[in-house]
Amino acid sequence: MALIPVDTSGQLGIIKDTSPFQLPPNAWSDGNNVRLEHGAVLKSPGYDSVIETCPIAPYYITQLKAGTAEFWIVAGLTKIYAHNGTSWTDLTRTSGDYNATAVENWTHTVIGGVLVMTNFVDDPQEWPLSSGIPSVSNKMQDLSNWPASTECKSLRSFRSFLIGLNITKSSVPNSRVVKWSTEAPVNAVPVSWDENNATLDAGEYSLEDTKGAILDGLPLQDTFMIYKEDSVYAMTYVGTPFIFAFRQISPTVGVLAKNCVTEFDGGHFIFGNGDIYINDGQRLKSILPHKMRDYLFGYIDGDHYKKSFCVTDYNRSEVLACFPSADNTTGQVNKALVWNWNENTFSLRDLPDLGHIAYGTIEDESSLTTWASVTPTWSTVSGTWSTSWGVVGNVLVFASPINTKVYRDRVGYQADGVNMRSYIERTGYTMDEQNNPDQSTVKHIKAVWPKMRIDKNDSVDFYIGTQMSTEEAVSWEGPISFNPDTQSKVSCRASGKLYGIRIESDNDSEWRLEGLSFEVQNAGRRGSRSYS
Repeated sequence: MALIPVDTSGQLGIIKDTSPFQLPPNAWSDGNNVRLEHGAVLKSPGYDSVIETCPIAPYYITQLKAGTAEFWIVAGLTKIYAHNGTSWTDLTRTSGDYNATAVENWTHTVIGGVLVMTNFVDDPQEWPLSSGIPSVSNKMQDLSNWPASTECKSLRSFRSFLIGLNITKSSVPNSRVVKWSTEAPVNAVPVSWDENNATLDAGEYSLEDTKGAILDGLPLQDTFMIYKEDSVYAMTYVGTPFIFAFRQISPTVGVLAKNCVTEFDGGHFIFGNGDIYINDGQRLKSILPHKMRDYLFGYIDGDHYKKSFCVTDYNRSEVLACFPSADNTTGQVNKALVWNWNENTFSLRDLPDLGHIAYGTIEDESSLTTWASVTPTWSTVSGTWSTSWGVVGNVLVFASPINTKVYRDRVGYQADGVNMRSYIERTGYTMDEQNNPDQSTVKHIKAVWPKMRIDKNDSVDFYIGTQMSTEEAVSWEGPISFNPDTQSKVSCRASGKLYGIRIESDNDSEWRLEGLSFEVQNAGRRGSRSYS
């Protein structure tokens, strides 16, 4: 009889593109609604609806901060609203509703404190300031000085310039054109976009080295990165007479859709067309091969992939690549591939049919616990303040057009009050009682010893899997309930040449797995020996 340890069980994350039989012991072959942190596996946090009933179906969301003022801006297909922490205000332009589509969603930027938004159909929109700060007394309006009969796919700020990407003029598209404004004055938008006036620093440039359309762009350090369907360019300020210089970073890497690039830790995370890349400003590096690339791009809904987007959760050192899965009937974003950049690991989580996610500060006062109201005493409370008792600091905020709700992440471990199923799984272990990989010997698995914590004195379900060959389906024993507060091991009686484990939970409790050990006894090569 031997104990075979598998420590730092979350060190390598979930790897679905490599056969379980080829994975190292501290990698997982499947899982959902779990996180990876410091070599451990944790249940993903839950979420709950927040603020109040949203007045529109929200397809896009962002937070705008100016001094002490904080607003959540929510955009639908026809209207834009702001929430100031107390109530909603309709910011829709007085000239009429918008014409956004579920596919051509909004983008936003801020220049000189002014919020600017665009949807590739209507003129770009600005929210004018009052005495240098945003005010709900003002409505959105067509962007001042924007050229007539012109649309752009995305509008971003860089230095003191606004940069329009993928330009259509008088209904004639030119998807490879970059258009930039003059430098904007303080607390205002640029005064001109006239590329033909030599006295101004506005201009245009067409990226013709590759034929793909420009989809988006984002600043990176002192450079503005432009992302096409099939290539990446760097746009650098050089001053008069050229204003900007352009150089190709990659002739082959393309971005999947707009809003599919996000900044993290001094670099760009790129949800690409067939891969995920990291851009450090000089070169691009793929991070998916042999891990999750085949799974991810085989699972994305091919009819609705343009709704995909990325968001950075700085609190958790995570980037979420969010996409609609092929089995989702709504066509909205319902899944996220989660990358932890400190651990370089991937995991998966479910999302509630989203249009967009933002990162910012939000509190639901009705759910916050005060010192006076805590029951029981603080010494007996399990969990953490930020997850179980209300959010303090920045979190992810979800906008769901299907459910007409705005959600706050990291609230308990339920999905808007409904139990959320999480699991982690590994099959294909071959280690024998001498701790050697051995696929020829039958092993008796008599117990599993988890290094595990669960809050609220709760339990999880364990399943022990076995196979006699790689071609045979996994046979699972379980569920076997396990509570680490009252139990030290998971007793079982399972035999096979290959074995595995599955841990599953659908309760409102956080669990954390830091490692485990299998109690294994060899039975010989023929597998006919009985045991007790």
